[in-house]
Amino acid sequence: MSNRLVRHLSLVLAVAWPGLPTARANTAAATAEENVMTCGIQGQDRPVSVSIAGARAIYRYGASLQRPELTLTSSLAELDYRRNSDVGDTIDEIVTFNNGDTAYRITAGFRNGAAPDPTALHPFGLLTVSRRGKTLTNLTCRPDSIRRVHDRLLARMRDIGRERSSDGQSFPNYQIQYPAPAAQSAPCKIDFNVDTCWSRGVASARGGDLRHALEHYDMSCTAGFNDLGCYEAGKLYLQNRQLRDYARAQARFTQVCDGDDPGRGPYACKYLGWMHLTATGMTRDLDKAWSRLALACFLHNNVDMIDPEGCHFFAQTVAAVRSTAPSRYAKADLVAYVALAQACTDNAQTVCDEAKALYRKGAAQHASWIKSCDALVRTRKTFASCEAMAQSGADYDTAMATRGKLKSMFLAALNNLN
Repeated sequence: MSNRLVRHLSLVLAVAWPGLPTARANTAAATAEENVMTCGIQGQDRPVSVSIAGARAIYRYGASLQRPELTLTSSLAELDYRRNSDVGDTIDEIVTFNNGDTAYRITAGFRNGAAPDPTALHPFGLLTVSRRGKTLTNLTCRPDSIRRVHDRLLARMRDIGRERSSDGQSFPNYQIQYPAPAAQSAPCKIDFNVDTCWSRGVASARGGDLRHALEHYDMSCTAGFNDLGCYEAGKLYLQNRQLRDYARAQARFTQVCDGDDPGRGPYACKYLGWMHLTATGMTRDLDKAWSRLALACFLHNNVDMIDPEGCHFFAQTVAAVRSTAPSRYAKADLVAYVALAQACTDNAQTVCDEAKALYRKGAAQHASWIKSCDALVRTRKTFASCEAMAQSGADYDTAMATRGKLKSMFLAALNNLN
């Protein structure tokens, strides 16, 4: 940020905010202030910070936070606050302070790394200054200088009764914690429909500490109240380079896949099937890949919850099996097509497009499986045609009814595999 811009903004600030705290501000109010985020700007000797004092949020920028070049305040009730949270990809909070037509947006959190370890979470911070919607500058925080207490703003806003972010999204209602390592934590207890160890794992992950998160997830899994911790632990053991343990990943996913959780069960089966298909952490086994991925796409539960990516990998497994004996599995593409069409019910467009491409290829070649598919559709009266099986965009009730029909077609197609 140029000195000219800083001087201009400081002048505007002095007019717009005559009641800002000074060195003579009330001592008690100053001691009540709590820092939320501080970082040093890359290439500059200037820090930026966000803090809370009572029901106000405070932004400071300058060579010294004790005597900042720029200070802005906002009530927590009116603070421009947004969230972008997707554990394992981006975990961040976005807060914007306005001064006339100039906005100061601070984005801070964790993002996936690059090679050699794209699964690692790295802290990041970004200050964007804009005027009338036009970006003036983007300033990056030095990663080693970032000091942040995640979700503290969220907690304080919930305390004063605020319920939504500035883009209208309801605030999450999970308990905000800053847990100690698992070995120093209390035993797991049921907490409504989850358990306290799983909640501590989520809190640790939001703070970027995946190792402690894994410890709490493992505690949750061992306690056995539900499969939430087992599933999250399995993903970390499989995906995170620093925490990777294929044997434990397999054990955790097996427990969830064999369990009765209709939400996470198909996804755990997908991971297991993928590991068997790709020989990740184990010897390749197409029979086990087939059985696990069939669960992921069709058969795990009676409410027809699925993992559409599992349908994609099931189709790959079918192709791998067919390649071992093409004459024996001449109609294997029928089974693959039904699986790929199942993904259409979840609006998984990429996988759904695979189904349509497979159908077009078979129709152009007058493949025998196309005739078998049309015959099954007529006999079972499930769809208008074989081609009509791969349709996306339906409402929830229609999609769920279609899943049941496709499951029926899948079981029938298995009998026509040879």
